[in-house]
Amino acid sequence: YLGAIKMEQLEYQAAPPPRIYLALPNISGITELFIQNLQHHGFDVISTDIAMQFSYPSFSARLQTKYCQLLLGERDAKLRLQSKIIQQELSAQLNGQPVDYALIIRSDLLHPELLTFIRRNTRHTMVAYQWDGIQRYPNIWRTIPYFDRFFIFDPADLAYQQYPLLPTTNFYFDHLPTDNTNTNNNFYFLGFHNDDRAAGISNFARYAKQQGWQLNFNILWNQEPSKFHNFYPENVNFITSAISFDENQVNIRNSKILVDFVIQAHHGLSFRTFEALHYQKKLITTNTQIRYYDFYHPDNIFIWDGLSFDGITDFLKQPYYEIDTPIKERYSFGNWIRYILDIPPYDPISLPKITI
Repeated sequence: YLGAIKMEQLEYQAAPPPRIYLALPNISGITELFIQNLQHHGFDVISTDIAMQFSYPSFSARLQTKYCQLLLGERDAKLRLQSKIIQQELSAQLNGQPVDYALIIRSDLLHPELLTFIRRNTRHTMVAYQWDGIQRYPNIWRTIPYFDRFFIFDPADLAYQQYPLLPTTNFYFDHLPTDNTNTNNNFYFLGFHNDDRAAGISNFARYAKQQGWQLNFNILWNQEPSKFHNFYPENVNFITSAISFDENQVNIRNSKILVDFVIQAHHGLSFRTFEALHYQKKLITTNTQIRYYDFYHPDNIFIWDGLSFDGITDFLKQPYYEIDTPIKERYSFGNWIRYILDIPPYDPISLPKITI
């Protein structure tokens, strides 16, 4: 009997780790963080970086694609070519062995033929996560039927009740260190330029200068350099290449307060919201919907209207309020990945009903 138990234990120990296929746009090196965190939680990972800006493999491929687009009316010919290349690479990586799980972020960037191939080569759960507002990408609708579970982060998207959309949020990477030994008394923000939040960023930066606050605000700017300060004051940094997610995590740990300027098209919570939770940083945000989440506490999160600074000084004086561990851990990557792949045990992640 004891020998049988030991044999079962050996078989259990010898079981290979679950294999997952990961495909997402590699924005600022985020793919590597995903891979590291998946490995941290025991997954064997194969991955594809979905190119936001596709480069043709040859001049002849470009000509053939243009022919299909212009003369044959195949509007998605470029997407089909990109997906065909990805499928060839994935087929070589699989080497005839299917994966246990598949996680696709921004499935609208993949052709249905590739999604069909991934579906055939996934043993268990094939999952999509849309980390942007779903209404901004009309091609997303045709991809939903290919997935076992399709998740969205924006509560407004739950209104599309004709589709089997499931709620989740962004998360924090829980394999990273949480030390804050080099904390500076500054305010940190990193983001790309967007016209509808430029005024709020500028208002905050001008007020910070009046108060003598130290800012570390970095705006990724892809337009004419001379026009940058038409939008932003001198204490906002102009950058032309993205700061990596790794470096961004270091900057977050070394900052005192995180600042979040929401894009008007979004109601879901950004990654920096959960980074603030993970690293126990105070957060100033223009996202009014944050008040409806279970981790919200007014001592930790200041909801700013973009205009008035009434109350912000008192907020900064308050000590950080410790959030209960079960709530905090709900938004860890470990719980998030188990939840979306439906691998118990996990704590389900819900979205609140929004008020706009």
